[in-house]
Amino acid sequence: MTTDSHPQMAAALEEFQRFNEVLEGQMRRKGNESFTATDEAQTVEVTINGDACLIDMHIEAGLLRLGAETVEQRINEALLKAQAEAAANFEVQYEQLVDSLGEIVTSLQGIVSSGEPKPR
Repeated sequence: MTTDSHPQMAAALEEFQRFNEVLEGQMRRKGNESFTATDEAQTVEVTINGDACLIDMHIEAGLLRLGAETVEQRINEALLKAQAEAAANFEVQYEQLVDSLGEIVTSLQGIVSSGEPKPR
């Protein structure tokens, strides 16, 4: 049994390949992205990766003299801003992912029901 003799199977395999590529692309984007933010006073700058792990932090010279509570508050403020930016970005990416996968599923349904892929 070859895909040459079964065009429906070939079309379905092509759609599954697209499905896989879309998912892999999303994983790559998430793994390669970073988000940087500062506190309101711009004395702390943090960078987090796509998994929300801290990968870089810069504290303005002299800030430590203001005490641990102030430094903690400013670090947390910058982290929250970076996390909010990441969350907003991922929400948009998630919507795009769902749309792309939905199109592929619709095409697969067309292949199964009629033997022909639905137009993209």
